Amino acid sequence: MAGMKRFITYIYAYENTKKAGNTGFARIELRGEECRLEIHLRGVYAAQTHCKIYLFRKQGRGIEGSLIGEMDVRNGAGDFNVIMKTAHIPTSLLSFFEMEGIFLCSEDGSIFMSRWTEGEPLAVDMEHFIEWKAEQTEENIYAEEKQQENKIQTAQFDRESDNELRATELPARNFFPQYQWKDIWEQFLKSHPASMPFSEKNITCIKIELKDIRELPRKYWYLGNNSFLLHGFFNYRYLVLGKIEEDNEDKWFLGVPGIYQNQERVMAIIFGFPEFMPEQVENRFGCWYRFIEE
Repeated sequence: MAGMKRFITYIYAYENTKKAGNTGFARIELRGEECRLEIHLRGVYAAQTHCKIYLFRKQGRGIEGSLIGEMDVRNGAGDFNVIMKTAHIPTSLLSFFEMEGIFLCSEDGSIFMSRWTEGEPLAVDMEHFIEWKAEQTEENIYAEEKQQENKIQTAQFDRESDNELRATELPARNFFPQYQWKDIWEQFLKSHPASMPFSEKNITCIKIELKDIRELPRKYWYLGNNSFLLHGFFNYRYLVLGKIEEDNEDKWFLGVPGIYQNQERVMAIIFGFPEFMPEQVENRFGCWYRFIEE
């Protein structure tokens, strides 16, 4: 189905901060604005226990978790599923795309974790785990509404959020009085040499740095916090801004250098860079990219 992305990530038990055996898997499906997540644990040592389930992101060497639910484990097995919004996961202001994996902690002290991003090793124990806590007003917004007052506050927040979105996105042209990609491209060419590293002759690229994202229209500045983009930049020390000339029409794209691998492909899709362009036909090195639409 168009617009739908699926992937599976494996869950492991952790003992004394070290990864132990496989204890199950999670299936994640991204469809439109929704994320459907299933967790299946098997072979857990405890005959019966109760787990809290978090989506987490790295904070220093530690883990910051956002609670998405709870699960009972009986006879060494447990199952859990939830449907949530990708823009705001439960109990958090964070989006699914800011998360790096799943963290489960049981009442008997066991820890299970799956991480779908690469990066520095984490200290996987409760001493290095913190739970994301909202301020009181945010809790009213994202907690389950049991009183009419909370519903009113939520509706008010939604209206304010919509207004804020319009205020930040619609006037973006004010930051570039002539908000035309051709003008922005020409401005980049003044300080960045162009090249044609790809086999297709209609593709022109320049290498940019992370800080150069601020030279794009403001509506794209959020990409500077994209985990996949950051991972690629810190590995190769550059990003790619490119133009494709196609049927008398120019299309611009932002690319992240990398190697074509299945695991990398999954991460690229999750974080919004679904296309891959190799530098040569038989070369696995190239860039993962996304079109930038005006």
